[in-house]
Parts: sequence; C-alpha cells; structure tokens
Amino acid sequence: MISLRNYNGGMSSSSGIEQRSYRRRYFSFDAKVLMDDVGPYSVITLDVSLHGLGLFSLRPLEIGRNYAIAIEVPDSPRRINAWGTVVYCDPTAEGFNVEVRFLDMDAYSKACIEDLLTSHVDVC
Repeated sequence: MISLRNYNGGMSSSSGIEQRSYRRRYFSFDAKVLMDDVGPYSVITLDVSLHGLGLFSLRPLEIGRNYAIAIEVPDSPRRINAWGTVVYCDPTAEGFNVEVRFLDMDAYSKACIEDLLTSHVDVC
C-alpha cells in the first residue's frame, strides 16, 4: 500500500516555500499517465485544482515533459482527461511526488474538477 506521509502538499522541498497561487483539494484517485515509451502508467492523485494536480508515482516523471493523464473519479460516469506538463518531481522514501500543470482538457473534465472543488468544504 502506498503511504502519503511524505507528501509535501505542493510545496517545493528544496525551499519549503508555497509555490501554488490557486486552491487545491486533496483527493486520492487512481489515475493513468500515458507515456510513449511504456504505455499507460498507474499513479495516484494527491490533490487536484483547475490548474494542475499532484501525483504519487513509483517512478520519476521527466520535468518539462508533457503527458496525457486520465483520472478515475468514483461515482462518475466518465474520467477526467487532461494534458499537462511536469513542473517538479521530488523523490520520497516510497516513490516520487509529482506536480503537473494542466495545459488543456475537455469541457467535461473541467466541469468535473469544478464540481469536485465546490462540492467539498475542506479546500486547501
């Protein structure tokens, strides 16, 4: 089982200074990163916003590289599909905390994220 105890909540581990300028919600959803070299790769979401998301990965994702991401949302008829670029990838004792900035997504995916962000009260 993957532990999130080393997750830094979107903060740069080198500086310890909050890097986000937008609000996020913590969600642990199964997701896939679509990679040219190995096909779909399983990850877990840590947090989600309209501008990006945090992921936990067992392997590093290349900073600056663009990936397609598919997020399985429980009780949702479709998944969130987005295109994003990796802005950092920090090693932990158990894997890697990865921050992805969204570049594009379809209207359904945007509406689904908006619903997730507004339907819960404990926004970060």
